[in-house]
Amino acid sequence: MDTFQPYELKVKIDVRHALLAVAKALDFVGVDDLHHGHRVAYMAYECASVLNWPDDKKQFAYFAGLIHDCGVSSSEEHLRLLKLMQPEGANSHCERGYQALVKCPLLDKFAASVRYHHTPWIESQSLVLSAFERDIAALIFLADRTDFLRARYTQGYHEELITLHESLVAENLRVHSGSLFEPNMVEAMCQLVNKDGFWYSMDVNSIEQMAVDFEINHFYDKELDLDGVIQLARFLAKIVDAKSPFTFHHSDKVALLAKLVALDCGVPALDAELLYVAGLLHDVGKLKTPDALLHKEGKLTKEEYSIVKRHTVDTENTLKCFFPKSVIGEWASNHHERLDGSGYPFSKRQEELDLPSRVLAIVDVFQALTQKRPYRGSLKLTEVFEIMTPMVEQGKLDSYVYGVLQADADSFYQLSTQEYNETEVPALSQYGSI
Repeated sequence: MDTFQPYELKVKIDVRHALLAVAKALDFVGVDDLHHGHRVAYMAYECASVLNWPDDKKQFAYFAGLIHDCGVSSSEEHLRLLKLMQPEGANSHCERGYQALVKCPLLDKFAASVRYHHTPWIESQSLVLSAFERDIAALIFLADRTDFLRARYTQGYHEELITLHESLVAENLRVHSGSLFEPNMVEAMCQLVNKDGFWYSMDVNSIEQMAVDFEINHFYDKELDLDGVIQLARFLAKIVDAKSPFTFHHSDKVALLAKLVALDCGVPALDAELLYVAGLLHDVGKLKTPDALLHKEGKLTKEEYSIVKRHTVDTENTLKCFFPKSVIGEWASNHHERLDGSGYPFSKRQEELDLPSRVLAIVDVFQALTQKRPYRGSLKLTEVFEIMTPMVEQGKLDSYVYGVLQADADSFYQLSTQEYNETEVPALSQYGSI
């Protein structure tokens, strides 16, 4: 194997653009109702403006709205939230979002607002929250349910026809004033919903441009260092892995294995850390994959397999938003490519697949085979190699990387099958900005 040449490409992203990219990834979940987070962000910000909130509070409301549904991983759950004003079980995704955010120091300031964004205003008065957190949660709840009403009244029709139902939207909101919703916020929102331009301005590109045009803010305009990038990647990986019980912690384990195998292959430490990020996010495109296909226990049909394969391209396109001009997205999307050209999505051959891509391809197969599934336990190490060795002999997987994996097979198998501990993989923070 030739010596790996380290990549000089930098990964540069600030918190503002990271949150916009998170919202794009979350959009994959709402296959039948795109850009819900964007609309909630827009409505929350516009309502906060009517309420004369200070700029930092308005920006916070916008970004909290943008990611408020980070606890929703399945399209089935997303659709349930669009059926009733008070959908059954809504607090489940609020709690999952809270747990993901509270474990991410970069974004934990949004945790409380996300946790209580389906809590009726009258009930929130008894919660141990700061006035700021209570206001944000209440406003996100109001904006979220205003978008629910938009969906209800435009179902099956062109979305601009919501302007024919403005009075009904306002009437529905006022019915719940003082119970579900804070009264002053309701009146501010009703001022907005009665204006046609309020609805016509809900274009996703315009909403994202709002975030770019906001006043400079130290928190949102801070460029992420390596630790911040890894925190963000782990946060997204939790959302992806929560989508299917079949793949719980798969992204975490693939990332860890990729990093360690890459180091054993002679990949420089910083590039191994970037490969760790690619491993965490290699399946982010699966947020768009229909739930039923990910949950299917048996073999996929040709039609189903064709749909599932798309996740690799969706992964690459998503990661280009997070890390423009970075190789991370390419590494992540290459995890199903094979050296003989039999892989997907682009049927790349060995000359097009660098060492990190080859490492990620091998550890993805290895981890999937060692992972417990509802219909089987973890395969034994001998069983794993019985499946993987022919793939190497047929020229599909890299023989050098496979040899490195086999050289410490027992350790890698233990890592792949043991209970995952988030604290076991510290970031290489001495490298600072990537």
